[in-house]
Amino acid sequence: MTSDASVRAAIIGLGRWGRNLVAANAANPASALRFTHAATGTPDKARPFCREYGLQLLPGLEEVLGSNRVDAVVLATPHSQHGAQICRAARAGKHVLVEKPLTLALAEAEAAVAAAQAADVKLCVGFNRRFLPAFQQLEASVDAGALGRILHVEGAFSGSFGYGYTDQMWRGDTQENPAGGMAAMGIHILDAMIALLGPVRRVSTVSRRIAAPAQLKDVTSVMLDFHCGATGSLSTLMTTGSFWRLHVFGSEGWAQMPDQSSLITCDLAGTQECRSFDPCDGLARELDAFGGNILANQSYPVTYHQALSGVAAMQAIAISAEHNAEWTEVESPATSLVCPMA
Repeated sequence: MTSDASVRAAIIGLGRWGRNLVAANAANPASALRFTHAATGTPDKARPFCREYGLQLLPGLEEVLGSNRVDAVVLATPHSQHGAQICRAARAGKHVLVEKPLTLALAEAEAAVAAAQAADVKLCVGFNRRFLPAFQQLEASVDAGALGRILHVEGAFSGSFGYGYTDQMWRGDTQENPAGGMAAMGIHILDAMIALLGPVRRVSTVSRRIAAPAQLKDVTSVMLDFHCGATGSLSTLMTTGSFWRLHVFGSEGWAQMPDQSSLITCDLAGTQECRSFDPCDGLARELDAFGGNILANQSYPVTYHQALSGVAAMQAIAISAEHNAEWTEVESPATSLVCPMA
């Protein structure tokens, strides 16, 4: 550990998102985690950035994992690499924060979790929207039964990212991004739904390419049937204006996040209340929570059960999209792997 007892972390991958993580962490000097090292597939491009943020640039992941000056790794790498990288880091005794999705296939996710458990290292998944105060208030209301029995949930997360992707970029590759915007944006809504309602039982997905310049399917719509009995709908578009909404309907009223910093509630009498929350940097909070999980075993909001359930649902969504919206059952994660991420 560093002299101030913060976790010494290496960022793996210094594309746009990896740089966002480093910048967010640097803006939070009280964080329990501090980036000290980096590795990337394009080192020449990364050298000025590493100098700016005081990062020691190492040749690759193996050198990072072999360093006794690194306690943890943060993976901002292509989705298909996550599973193998987590297993390698765990075997090296390094804690891991992996940017969503954990993996693209349930079997790989289960292997990654099993590796972390066997090595007794922390494994956390980077769902930064879990740290939004508005979402945390919504989750508390649902957990307290303020909405009664949950009947239905609707969510949408869209943006114009797809216009910037090409077939030569991994973010423009359909193998890395099945069902269009699900891995980039929709997965945040899916994770929020699972946090509120529990695992998904089956899904039906329509995903098609309409306006994207790359091969990506930029318009995706998912119907969800949850084990708890509630229904849901989720949409994510990659070629429109920025949009966010999460709406939960219960037998005693509803609650809606019309954006990422507001929460509107409505009771059976139709009385509405709107609360606004101060903006927060979810990435900075995510990294701090990961550090606190390592240093003091502080709780991290995403459990293994939720993370694995999300991968299983994503896998089913991709399968349904390739089979003309056929209802597809969601696999259940192995029961031996669903203890909390703590």
